[in-house]
Amino acid sequence: MPVARLVSYVIGAVTVRLADDGARIALLLFALERLDWAGAGGLLVAGLMLPHVVAAPGIGLLADRARRPALAVGCLALGFALSLALTAVTLGHIPFGLSLLIVLLGGSCGPALTGGLSSQLSRLTAPSARARAFGVDSMTYNIAGIAGPALAGLVAGFAGATAACLLMAGLAVVGAIVVATLPVRQDRLVARDGPSLTAGVRAIAGDRRLATVVIASTVGQLGPGAVPVVITAAAAAHHRASAAGLMLTVVAVGALVGSLVWTARPAPVRWAPEVLMLGMCATGLPLVVGVVTTELSWLTAALAVSGLFLGPLVGALFTARDALAPDDVRAQVFTIAAGLKITGAATGAAVLGLIAGAPLWLQFLLVALNPVAAGLLGLIALRTKAVSREPASR
Repeated sequence: MPVARLVSYVIGAVTVRLADDGARIALLLFALERLDWAGAGGLLVAGLMLPHVVAAPGIGLLADRARRPALAVGCLALGFALSLALTAVTLGHIPFGLSLLIVLLGGSCGPALTGGLSSQLSRLTAPSARARAFGVDSMTYNIAGIAGPALAGLVAGFAGATAACLLMAGLAVVGAIVVATLPVRQDRLVARDGPSLTAGVRAIAGDRRLATVVIASTVGQLGPGAVPVVITAAAAAHHRASAAGLMLTVVAVGALVGSLVWTARPAPVRWAPEVLMLGMCATGLPLVVGVVTTELSWLTAALAVSGLFLGPLVGALFTARDALAPDDVRAQVFTIAAGLKITGAATGAAVLGLIAGAPLWLQFLLVALNPVAAGLLGLIALRTKAVSREPASR
């Protein structure tokens, strides 16, 4: 990928993903400020995240069939920005149900900011450079995960939560403009006779290795999705609930370092699915520390180690999706897989919330073993497929 294209992609990706991550904190604070009701903030954040898995096939289809996929993704990012701006202006002045509907519409654009945008890298990159490019893409998520919530909280503290929401909307607009100008074009014939709405699902179901990658990365997200819940509970048990935010930031910083390592020395593309499974195991194992002790210093160290492996995991995940997805449904595969992964994380957080009364050591055990088990089973499935091919090749 030429340097100018890479710089443009990174600017656009970081900016829209800053808005995506920051919007969740901004909406929570905004609901408290405007309505004095924390529950409203939770509903708004859920409205931003839950539509991902439902909207993913349609968003992917739009990107797959558009003659200018980057322009389509940019327009959807503008839709996300518009929903945040409208919410900032109308919340508390119109029925809450309407505000929630506006956020739901914005959340339906969300898959474009994640899988939809990532799927365009293969059209901007030479095949030999794609593994590194996806490492860079992984870093954009890490940077957004660190800076987005921090920026939203900082602006809310100084200028109010309304300003924080409007800032996130503005960032999404800037990112949308940059993304829309990326030089990504698609063949006219593909755009006219493109895939159907279910083509992405059929492509995943029809390729055992791709299905293994998607299923394992979804199921294996249950534990990591619950990490904020169990870490907050552990910090509260030590009467230091405010430390939870810093501890979770350590994960994102570790993931950024791990992404840098992957970008510098990516694994061969053909091994990306196996590296993904090993990475899942490596992110879960350090969290077993919580079974032995809930001392915050030990937990912080375990989170840092887990985060280091998260960077290569994400780089391998994107590389595997790109290598295994058919070209005509690549955006659908990316958006569907990303939507399922987000749903897996949300489900894990909800499940752990339901068993919040369980001993902390048990919660940590479940959180740690989930990605390990998913990774091991995924690795077995991948290797079983490889062995079954051998007789046919002879």
